[in-house]
Amino acid sequence: MSADNEALGVLAAAVHVMDPVDRIPLVLLAGTEVTDSAVAAQITNPRCWQDPPPATETESKAPRRSKPAQK
Repeated sequence: MSADNEALGVLAAAVHVMDPVDRIPLVLLAGTEVTDSAVAAQITNPRCWQDPPPATETESKAPRRSKPAQK
């Protein structure tokens, strides 16, 4: 993980992510300050953050479509 030295957010729960450079699995524990925007972008559940980081361009996805109702 590359450190930008400025925390983007603090985790409220443990998360499993992939290291953006080495592509190895990482487990980040609650209380960890996330400083890498590529790692923060992988943590999409807002309940995993104490205070979620601001949305980045990579997170701006098209809204999900709901499943059509079955008849």
